Amino acid sequence: MPQTPRPAPVGALSPHALSLLRPLLRRIALWHRDLTADLQSATEPDDDVSDTGPTRPDVRSLPPHLRMNEPYGATPAVHGMHDRDIARAIADGRDPWAEADGTGDTNRLSDPPIEPMVAAARFAALFESAEDVAAVTRDRALTVILAPSSEDRRLMWAQMDSILGWLAELDVPGGIRWRTIDTPIPSTTERDRASRRSADGRNAVASSVRQGRKALCFLPDTGSMSEIELALCLRVFTLPPLSREICIEILRATHSATGRVAEDALRDRLPANGALAALPLPVIEGAFCETTTLAVADALADAAARMRQPAGITLADVVLNTEVQEPVDRLVADVRAWMSGELGWGEVSSSVLLFGPPGNGKTLLASALAGSIGGPLVATSYSDCQRHGHQGDMLRALSEKVEAAIRSVPSVFFLDELDSFTHRNAAHRRSDYIVGVVNGLLEHLSRLNVTPGVVVLGATNFPDMVDPAVIRPGRFDLKLEIAAPDRTALVRILRLALGDDADRLDLSPLADQLLGLSGAQVTALVRDARGLARAEGQPLQQRHLEAAARRIVPPPDTDFLWRAAIHEAGHMVVGAACGLGLPERAMLTAGGGSVEYPRPRIETRQSAQARLTTLLAGYAAEQVVFGEPSSGAGNGPHSDLARATDLARRMLFEWGMGEHLTHLPASGAIIRPGDAVDRAVQDVLGKCLEQAQGILRRNRHRLNAVAEALLTEREMPKERCHEVLEGLHPTTAKPIQPEPTREIPEPPEDAG
Repeated sequence: MPQTPRPAPVGALSPHALSLLRPLLRRIALWHRDLTADLQSATEPDDDVSDTGPTRPDVRSLPPHLRMNEPYGATPAVHGMHDRDIARAIADGRDPWAEADGTGDTNRLSDPPIEPMVAAARFAALFESAEDVAAVTRDRALTVILAPSSEDRRLMWAQMDSILGWLAELDVPGGIRWRTIDTPIPSTTERDRASRRSADGRNAVASSVRQGRKALCFLPDTGSMSEIELALCLRVFTLPPLSREICIEILRATHSATGRVAEDALRDRLPANGALAALPLPVIEGAFCETTTLAVADALADAAARMRQPAGITLADVVLNTEVQEPVDRLVADVRAWMSGELGWGEVSSSVLLFGPPGNGKTLLASALAGSIGGPLVATSYSDCQRHGHQGDMLRALSEKVEAAIRSVPSVFFLDELDSFTHRNAAHRRSDYIVGVVNGLLEHLSRLNVTPGVVVLGATNFPDMVDPAVIRPGRFDLKLEIAAPDRTALVRILRLALGDDADRLDLSPLADQLLGLSGAQVTALVRDARGLARAEGQPLQQRHLEAAARRIVPPPDTDFLWRAAIHEAGHMVVGAACGLGLPERAMLTAGGGSVEYPRPRIETRQSAQARLTTLLAGYAAEQVVFGEPSSGAGNGPHSDLARATDLARRMLFEWGMGEHLTHLPASGAIIRPGDAVDRAVQDVLGKCLEQAQGILRRNRHRLNAVAEALLTEREMPKERCHEVLEGLHPTTAKPIQPEPTREIPEPPEDAG
């Protein structure tokens, strides 16, 4: 089994890498100068040759290692210049370190061979020590170099034979260790990659091994290694991307008569490493046709700026609830630590599933995260990919986005509408299509997760609808619920939207009224208020905000709020009595309210029954206090009654908590009034409702106290829920005692 892949070098090149890279680039430059001279002599007429005079030696007859340093031997023009003169020259676009003293010549390489130079420099940058070289060049060595981008694999494979030949010429003694290294053909299509590689690639590796030769294989990830590579490979490298330092080294060979360049000025002008790596090779080749080193840097920076538009916002411009803000801040800090070389990418939790109702800023968060790490946002969605055509075209569109994210590290890859990648085992007329699409997505997620520098974000409104393999740990490590903003977040959203107007307006009462709304709705409210003010020809005032708020959320009447408070208090009191624990947050809004409990990792019979009883507690509380329930408990597919019905069905017919072990998923256990499934579910729900009613009757005083606190405060964080439910205020109240759970009744014999 090969060792763990060594991360690509970050920042400055190692001294050993430079000792290989600089002579290698000069050797390529010499090859190009000779090739250019040969082409010119072939097209120009021969000069008259005189028989008199001494014969000049043929410089071309000398070995390359004696000739390749000659074009870089001039004294730099910076010699003897004052600092102000150096600064003036750089401001004018000249590089006095690269210019020859007295002549100003840079000995610029005409039409420089950037493709082999980039490939050679990236290859040489792999070798941070003599031990790295020894591992690759020893007899019968089989080395894997990971290059996630298919364009990079094609580039390296096309240039490797020439690069190895040049290294052999420069090596002492005789270059034996760089000779007889095979470079088997790389994967060229996603289909090849999925099946491990093409037959040509497998046969080439096997042939090298049988003949006892050395081999270099360029693969997208370790999961693509064949049985032979897994058995014999002792060293796995990661191909470093094009960087500022590599560009500077290439410029020494292409645009300098001295072997020196204005390094500090170039670092200031060149785009960031991630932006450089994302540039297409023809764009880089065109930039190197500029006449000076600084002009090359400016051309690359201009191209990167046009191609890599900044996100425009950072996390400082986005309002998040505390439970989301903290892990997102840690992620940004970890990515920055990786960029500075302080942290390995394997230590970064770089994949995040964002879920929750629409309008709360999942897409905005992706853009802000990209802005905070200084990388591009590569965004796509199920529908965006699907519009390209049939399954093959859809997966090709997805692959192009993945390649763009990999080329642009550090970057954020954002995939929206994850719930469209539904369960592969669901029975419907598009089953075969979904299986192929989900399998293709899984492959791409695996590639992204092993690529250093790519942060993967997935977004869905309905996480339960996503195929479990898509969102398992390893593909999405963090799960963050982007819920409706709490009161504190609402005030911050209003302040951001109002700008300087916020200081003279009272936002706290407005935040209470807006609880439960999404961030997008709150921002729209501010726009509406400004429109009302403009229509009156007045500056924005409190009444404009209040009028706009009334149009979105009419103030509820007292009776409605009290019923909603009793309903939500019922969930809290019964949850505590059943041992469900404390809610994460309780909230009373103009449209009703909510009580949020953490999701359990697994369900037991006891925990599922506690959840069922708590789900029905709002319905029960209305019965106990008002004598009858309202429509609030069953209003919509995500209501209390809908969730309780689904939970009871899953307990009995999916989780094996009923009498029979038959597994009937949602599509197979359709509930029809009066049938066996309906009778079994009704029996469970009835028993749990009865238990909830009993708890609330025995704790009627506590139900009223919790409802009054909720009506007054409108929002309770976890700590405040604990105080109210445990009876800390008032101190004379008795705490709720956990209620013993009752057994779930078994379904009738014919319900399985």
